[in-house]
Amino acid sequence: MKLVFWHWFFLFFVLVSTSQGMSSDGLALLALSKSLVLPSSIRSNWSASDATPCAWNGVGCNGRNRVISLDLSSSEVEGFIGPEIGRLKYLQILILSGNNISGLIPPELGNCSMLEQLDLSQNLLSGSIPASMGNLKKSSALSLYYNSFNGTIPEELFKNQFLEQVYLNGNQLSGSIPFSVGEMTSLKALWVHENMLSGVLPSSIGNCTKLEELYLLDNQLSGSLPETLSEIKGLKFFDATNNSFTGEIPFSFEKNCKLEIFILSFNYIKGEIPSWLGNCRSLQQLGFVNNSLSGKIPNSIGLLSNLTYLLLSQNSLSGPIPPEISNCRLLQWLELDANQLEGTVPEFGNLVNLKRLDLSHNILHGSIPPNICSRKTLRYLNLESNRLNGSIPHDLVLECQSLERLILRDNNLSGSIM
Repeated sequence: MKLVFWHWFFLFFVLVSTSQGMSSDGLALLALSKSLVLPSSIRSNWSASDATPCAWNGVGCNGRNRVISLDLSSSEVEGFIGPEIGRLKYLQILILSGNNISGLIPPELGNCSMLEQLDLSQNLLSGSIPASMGNLKKSSALSLYYNSFNGTIPEELFKNQFLEQVYLNGNQLSGSIPFSVGEMTSLKALWVHENMLSGVLPSSIGNCTKLEELYLLDNQLSGSLPETLSEIKGLKFFDATNNSFTGEIPFSFEKNCKLEIFILSFNYIKGEIPSWLGNCRSLQQLGFVNNSLSGKIPNSIGLLSNLTYLLLSQNSLSGPIPPEISNCRLLQWLELDANQLEGTVPEFGNLVNLKRLDLSHNILHGSIPPNICSRKTLRYLNLESNRLNGSIPHDLVLECQSLERLILRDNNLSGSIM
């Protein structure tokens, strides 16, 4: 009798132990669901009676029934992320984006050392980014954008040679960009725009030689741009609009320039427009609005056959408008207003896609070219406050059939526009 008892006790112990071992990740998820408020569409099959959570909505497992992914994106999840998230030791993908999750990132998230992709973007998360996230050494993608995170960017966060994509934009982060940014040698995209970051852009950024996208706009960054940006040969998108950068543009891409977007508007950049920009044949948007640039607009701008936006207004540029600009046949916006440009208005008949032309507040003279609207795409034309003279082309309105706004005041023009 005693032998039978111990046989059944041993069998019961094995079954219970096996069941508990298989469902440890499930137990962690059930505990997590007490702080995360899941909608019925997700919660409907999260059952404590299941041996594993591998069939649960949003959950993915490996061959050993360990949870490796949790994707609850855009599922109307509310509540907060509990510390139980750190018990998912095999988790590789965590996507909770596009919900109404609030509260802090628990430091226990740093225990998920297998994590490769983390996306908590577009939620209501707040507080500081925990330094423990520096333990996620296998992560290649980190998305925390459009939350309400504050405080500084932890130095530890960027000490990861495998990170390829870092999206921290649209928060309230302050302090400087950590010098450890240079340790992300696999980095391809760094988005830190729309924060309150200050200080300089570290020279160590030049170590990120695989970087393609660098968005710094709408911060409080200052100082000179580092010359080491020249080392990032594959940089395609660089936007540092609305900061306080000073000095000249110290870097260059003389050969094999890959830039497609290059915008430094609303800073304190001085000096001349670099002539090497003529090598950037893939450039689509070039913007240096509201700086202290001087000198002439380089003729090499005319080599940019893919250019759609050329925005150089509110500087101290002088000399004539290069007629070579008419070679930029894809140009849609041309804004050169509020400079000291002189000479005549060039023939822009080749600019068949031009929608906006602003040459106001310069020292231009001569007459308005008769073919300024020859392709009938122009919607906005501003030649205000120049020294233009002669007659207004009699068929200006007829030619400019798409024109929505025409400003010619403060010139020496004669005639009517009808």
